[in-house]
Amino acid sequence: MKNLKKELEERLTSIEAAYNEAGRPKVDFTVYPENMRVHEEGDYNAKVIVEAARKIERECGLGEIDWADPSQRKWAPWFWMRPSGFAFESSGYVFTRAGAGSGSRLRVLTEIAADHIGKTFLEVWEAVQLK
Repeated sequence: MKNLKKELEERLTSIEAAYNEAGRPKVDFTVYPENMRVHEEGDYNAKVIVEAARKIERECGLGEIDWADPSQRKWAPWFWMRPSGFAFESSGYVFTRAGAGSGSRLRVLTEIAADHIGKTFLEVWEAVQLK
């Protein structure tokens, strides 16, 4: 079995690498009003990043997220929003629960992957949360 942490560190290093891993195209966000553009692009990028991380998890033998399995953990990065700035806090998990606004599609199967995408793509998550 491949080493998940090593695979993430080697293959998921930039948003361009995430696009490549996920097989997703860059999108032109200029169709959005200027005051919405950064958030919408961040939202798309976050989805691509999670899709890429899930692909790597699957290749490491971790399987699929099963929303019907109440015992399976679904991980996501969490952040601090302070006056001093936006920062990665930790990763947390839920079982089969998809609360409104919690970004269910933005879940991965491991704390390792959630930590990696939270730390590596801080500016993307900041755009999703604050822009």
